[in-house]
Amino acid sequence: MPGFDVTQADERRARGLVVCASLVLSAGLLAALMTSKDTRSDAAGLAAPAAAVAVLDVNAAALEIDAVTDTTVLRADRTTPAVPLHPALLDTNAFTSCTRCPVHLQVERVVPRGGTLAGLLDDAGVDPTDAVKAIRALNQVYDLRYLRAGQSLNLYLETEPDAAIEADEETQSRLRLSGISFRPDVERSITVARVSGDEYRTRETIAEFERQIVRSSGSITSSLYVDALNAGATDRIVVELAGVLAYAIDFQRSIQPGDGFDILFERFVNEEGQTARTGDILYARYEGRGDPKEFFRFETSDGGIGYYSAEGASAQRLLMLTPINGARLSSSFGRRRHPILGYTRAHNGTDFAAPTGTPIFAAGNGVVERANRFGSFGNYVRIRHANGFETAYAHLNGFARGLRAGSRVTQGQVIAYVGTTGRSTGPHLHYEVHQNGRPVNPMTLDLPTGRQLTDADMPAFIAERDRIIAIRNDARPANATETPLMADSSSGAR
Repeated sequence: MPGFDVTQADERRARGLVVCASLVLSAGLLAALMTSKDTRSDAAGLAAPAAAVAVLDVNAAALEIDAVTDTTVLRADRTTPAVPLHPALLDTNAFTSCTRCPVHLQVERVVPRGGTLAGLLDDAGVDPTDAVKAIRALNQVYDLRYLRAGQSLNLYLETEPDAAIEADEETQSRLRLSGISFRPDVERSITVARVSGDEYRTRETIAEFERQIVRSSGSITSSLYVDALNAGATDRIVVELAGVLAYAIDFQRSIQPGDGFDILFERFVNEEGQTARTGDILYARYEGRGDPKEFFRFETSDGGIGYYSAEGASAQRLLMLTPINGARLSSSFGRRRHPILGYTRAHNGTDFAAPTGTPIFAAGNGVVERANRFGSFGNYVRIRHANGFETAYAHLNGFARGLRAGSRVTQGQVIAYVGTTGRSTGPHLHYEVHQNGRPVNPMTLDLPTGRQLTDADMPAFIAERDRIIAIRNDARPANATETPLMADSSSGAR
């Protein structure tokens, strides 16, 4: 079908079905009227079978689409034999009973784990020649190496009636590919369409969104996650907020009801005002026990992007306080009664209970010293960091792909997964920090910052800090639709 347009596929199919349905209904009514002449009131129940037979006779007639006027016409010849169709077309054929006209179909397919587009098209019954041409055209715009499992694609298919009548059974089972459409992300839409000469052309459409800077603020009533979402933040923003504050706040113990939070972030909305995606966090503040923690996003002269206090101290520390998200502190550092051995002994780490498979992060930049089985610790990772620090992770379910002794890791990189290997009573992470060979409590360790802004960067940072404060004070609430948020001097930055 040359000149395929994805947006018209459903419309054309619907027009054909309406015309077919009208013809069938008219024939059925005519047959019912003729039968009713000799039907007495006490035999009214006999009229229905007669009408049904008439309808079936009309359905047996061939319908075809005029290629010039794009209308459906009834063909007088009723002797054309039925042609077996691909199973995917049975529902459409039940409505049209059309044996000579092309039948158009739109189906949705999802890329399976480890699957490819070629395999997906083959499973859908697409003609191999069409599949190769379509993939070649698509590759000119979109790198298929990035086609991920779970990606949904719409396939636009059709039969080829003239060829199908004379073809063997294997050929009849293949479908012509009219087009493919999918959205690799919220901003892009990609369409592959068959054009004249049985070639395919790919078009990429980039959506335009309005950029907004909004503010999500409030107090903790149940959890930071729930309350931030209620204040208009998104899942992604909450996760990034936890990353910004991870070095300054112990999320396992420090979050309390009544604590305050304030987030200024970018979001991009479509024409209907719906959030398509979110961008960067520009500002984050948390008020809990102790001094409020407040950080501003800033790009240094050497291109590094980070979050800094109002005085230019980096939010990032040498090590993360907790190298795992969503876990419960189940055992603290110090002496305790061992749950398996039964006697009191030193517990040189901190235990975090979490479901098996929960990701574990490298607490800081460093080099992996070992990643293997290690006695009662089960699967075990040890990393060497700067300033004489080492971290250890035990009872792991498994290691991240490619992790081995000698590997370099960055802070926040997934290195392993929670398990219950070795001497363990249940899935948890046993986490240790050693300084110059001596075990220390990671929850009370006063760690150095990752960076202090230089004198050369401070003027630019101060200007950016003040700009962000002004934007924050005028920003609208993320969960509001119209009324902008007025300046709030009580939560102003230092």
